[in-house]
Amino acid sequence: MGKKHKRLFRNILSRFVLLLVPVIFFTFCQEKEKSDETNLLLLGAIVSANSGPSTVCQTNADGTVDTTMPTIKKGTFALCRPSNGAVRHYRIEGLKIIGGHTAVSLYVGLPENYSAEVNRNSTLAAGQFGMNFYSGSGTGGFVPGYAYANFGPNESNIKNLTSNGNSTAPPAPTVAGTSLINFIEQEVDLCFDLTAAAPPRLTVWVSGKNTANCKTRTNLTTGNALLNEVTWTGGDPALATGFSFIGLSANSGISFSKIVTSTQLAAP
Repeated sequence: MGKKHKRLFRNILSRFVLLLVPVIFFTFCQEKEKSDETNLLLLGAIVSANSGPSTVCQTNADGTVDTTMPTIKKGTFALCRPSNGAVRHYRIEGLKIIGGHTAVSLYVGLPENYSAEVNRNSTLAAGQFGMNFYSGSGTGGFVPGYAYANFGPNESNIKNLTSNGNSTAPPAPTVAGTSLINFIEQEVDLCFDLTAAAPPRLTVWVSGKNTANCKTRTNLTTGNALLNEVTWTGGDPALATGFSFIGLSANSGISFSKIVTSTQLAAP
């Protein structure tokens, strides 16, 4: 091949390489961009799955509001509430606790950012209310499962809802329980009123006990209630103005379908 042809060939080859380099670089950039987009989508899906809402609110046609939890997790979570008026009636549906040494509590009249970890010996301030369920424990000395309500810090304001009583209270409460229900081996519906009086009237019903039906509310009276407490201790205040929460002591062993709040008392 002559010098002239060799020079021509080198020129063509150089131009081809110069054209090929941008094409390769552009293709690489496109593939990297697609890979980055895919990684971002996967990361977004993971973050979304792990950061979903702890509770979901739904307002019903009758003005009541449902609180549901897509995933049971340990912690204290605010209950959904109607937009107008104080909550006067609460209902927890399908409650069941199968985990040992596991507690569920409904708190009323607490600060908006309350986040204390729930346990069966939680202490409340004056005007605050708690409805508590404890599954019991077979370790370190057998403790049976029980349920109780408490209003404020006074231990005499602990009102048992199970016949075995609250084994953590030094003096036995004056109001003995009547075997609330077996919330450890079966799902139960429990509901209660808290009035605006000072102190508040607490009236508790359990579906299937004394013909009560918490879901329909049509036959709930003070006469068929499991507990109707009006006196508490002398000088107790009205229910504190604040927010309502559910506290769960574990990530598993607890189930319930929803908690319903209403501004209307079941038994006015």
